[in-house]
Amino acid sequence: MVQMLFPYIAAVFQDDNLPVHTARSVQSWFEQREAAFQHLPWPAQSSDLNTIELLWSVVESTVTSSVPPPPYLKQPEDVLHGQWHNSAMEIVQNLNQSIPRRIQVVLEANGGTIL
Repeated sequence: MVQMLFPYIAAVFQDDNLPVHTARSVQSWFEQREAAFQHLPWPAQSSDLNTIELLWSVVESTVTSSVPPPPYLKQPEDVLHGQWHNSAMEIVQNLNQSIPRRIQVVLEANGGTIL
């Protein structure tokens, strides 16, 4: 799938080292597909370096600050989907471009949180 979506880019898979991601079956899956992409080792629960966590934070902030707030239960979901589809790729690209800077800040903080 990754090669189909990004045929000219060397894919890197990042996870957050939660116990479910370090299970033997998951590690075996990565080993079987090591030619398809690089599995990036990552510190556990490093939300300040995790692009998807940062993306959710941006989307959540946009949805919760929508004016006027969605009055019905179904409408927040519609706002969330609309925000996701309208700007997710641009946000992801910006977040990905900021990774080297954020890594440097984490290194300067001796591995401490930066957010």
